[in-house]
Amino acid sequence: MGKIERGEHIPTLPLILKIARALKCSSAHLMAAMEAKLSESDPPKRGN
Repeated sequence: MGKIERGEHIPTLPLILKIARALKCSSAHLMAAMEAKLSESDPPKRGN
């Protein structure tokens, strides 16, 4: 789990489903939360 948190490992779909089940949330919610967190850390993109 630590490797996933540190970004050293990309989880497979079955693992994502297991993590969501353990957290008692849907996998869609888990993925949306992660996507939001990642977009916060992305630098703003400039238009060309």
